[in-house]
Amino acid sequence: MKTMLSVALIVGAVLAVAAPALAEHNSEAAARDSVDLNLDVKIGGDGFRVGGTVFGLEGVYGAWINGAVRPDGFFVDGRVQHPERAYNFKLNADVAGWLRRSLRQFVPFGFPGPGDGI
Repeated sequence: MKTMLSVALIVGAVLAVAAPALAEHNSEAAARDSVDLNLDVKIGGDGFRVGGTVFGLEGVYGAWINGAVRPDGFFVDGRVQHPERAYNFKLNADVAGWLRRSLRQFVPFGFPGPGDGI
């Protein structure tokens, strides 16, 4: 009898705790009444990253940009986001090759370029 009463009390306690959790999925989420801002800045030997997000009343807004310097130029990519849509961009610039070609035209004594044997 004591065992049966103990089991009944344990089952009743588990059901009392679990019942509100089971019904929670039927209720609507509480409306946000605050705005959160997150900022991210990283600078290293390879490049940089700057970004941020705003968790607002209407949704998530954010933007970030990455950049890196390479031996022949630089690379930049990023993203701008608002609740309905996001826009990505990339820029991969081969600046060293462009500078070599440009300087070869204007430097009177010549500027070594690819294929010059130097």
